[in-house]
Parts: sequence; C-alpha cells; structure tokens
Amino acid sequence: MRDALRIAALGMAVWAGCGLRAVPMYRDPTPTIEASLPVVDRDGLLSELSLYLGTPYREGGNSLSGIDCSGLARAVYGPLGVRLYRRVIDQYGQGLPISRRNLGTGDLVFFGKGGTPSHVGIAVSGSQMTHSSSSKGVVVEDIDEFSRSMKLLGIRRVAKVR
Repeated sequence: MRDALRIAALGMAVWAGCGLRAVPMYRDPTPTIEASLPVVDRDGLLSELSLYLGTPYREGGNSLSGIDCSGLARAVYGPLGVRLYRRVIDQYGQGLPISRRNLGTGDLVFFGKGGTPSHVGIAVSGSQMTHSSSSKGVVVEDIDEFSRSMKLLGIRRVAKVR
C-alpha cells in the first residue's frame, strides 16, 4: 500500500509539472528589428510632408511639380536619411509590419484592390494620412474613409519617429 501511495504521489508531481516552467523556444524579433530602424524627428517629417501638400499627382513624378504616392514617400523620407525603394510593391517589403491599433505618425499605410499593394500613404496620426491622390494631388485624408475605396493591406514602420 505504501508503494502505491509513493507511485501515486510521484505521478501527481509529474502531472503537476513539479513547479517547473517551460522555457519558450521562440523569441519575438520585433524589439530587435525596431531598435535597428533609423530615428526621424517628428517635426522634420511633418515639415517635409507639408512641402508637398497641394502638389499635383503625376504618375512616376517625384518633385514639387508633380508626384505619385510612392514618390511622395520616397521624397519625404529621403532628406531625413531613410532610403525607400521607388515602387509601392517594393516599399511594402521594407521596415517592420505594424498592426492598425499601433499605427503612428510616419508609418507607411498600404492599400490595394486585390492582395497586391498599389497605393501608399504616410500616417500623420492614428487616423489620418498624407498621400498623392490621382484626382486631388497631395492631400491629408482619413484612413478609414479612404479604405472604403481601396482595401487596407498593411502598415509598415520604416523609422522610429520621435
């Protein structure tokens, strides 16, 4: 009987895990990746964006005389030391993916009609972005309002904005 109690007690200790905790095998790389992002001054970013407000849309454009959406992202971030690719699809692969609830100033907001991004804006708050609209030129627009015409596909953080 005594041996049966010992075996039962040993079985319960094993079943209860003996107070040991499992060590996770996976570590979230997000803090490491975010730490490697360049730091950009918030006022500098907003100043660069304001230079382009009202600029007409021009496909392939990258200047104050006419600019498209990916050209705007590149033109705004370039003087701040952040190098972005020229095409929307390529910019979508840069930086760190961010959830909608963690959207912050400076994050790139990507849209498309299918699963492929075809438009990008730069967040100026948690609810608004600046982008180059083919019909209105460079404007500030509500992200949720815009996502009624094009699906929000993702958000990427390419710099830590302070």
